[in-house]
Amino acid sequence: MYRPALTLPTRVGSAVVLLLALARPAPAQEAAASDGAEVGGAALHDEVVAWRTYSDDRAARVRVFASGDERRPVVAVVDDRAANGGAVTDEAAFVADLVGRALGFDPVAATFVFRFTPAAFVEGAADGGKTLLLQATFRRTASGGLGSPSWRVLTPDRLDALTDRGLR
Repeated sequence: MYRPALTLPTRVGSAVVLLLALARPAPAQEAAASDGAEVGGAALHDEVVAWRTYSDDRAARVRVFASGDERRPVVAVVDDRAANGGAVTDEAAFVADLVGRALGFDPVAATFVFRFTPAAFVEGAADGGKTLLLQATFRRTASGGLGSPSWRVLTPDRLDALTDRGLR
């Protein structure tokens, strides 16, 4: 009998099972550590998180950075993929909870940035170019679950500040 390793709640009508969460140091961190150089704004985690919905397998690249904000000391940048067949923001609360569990932080203590490059719309497109940046922050509901996100459109300069220029 098949038993999923972890089943997480999501919106009504959807059941999603965690398939994969790989934890690896960011390549920039490894290179800087081997050179003895200061890492600065390098990602603390850079990995692909995958999950399954009733209709599709989905995945997103997640990079986690330390933040100077005491209320939200973590910044998680989530890159959507065209292969997902729908915007990852449709499942923002679930993705935030999944990422928080996989990487060991409370999503309420993080700022999530959902990043949409041309590669989020067309498979094989470049990761550069015009980019839509959406910031999401979360609060807990009275029952302890993760509530709906508060959204804000970000500028590239604000993303640079949040990640200490770690995405350049």
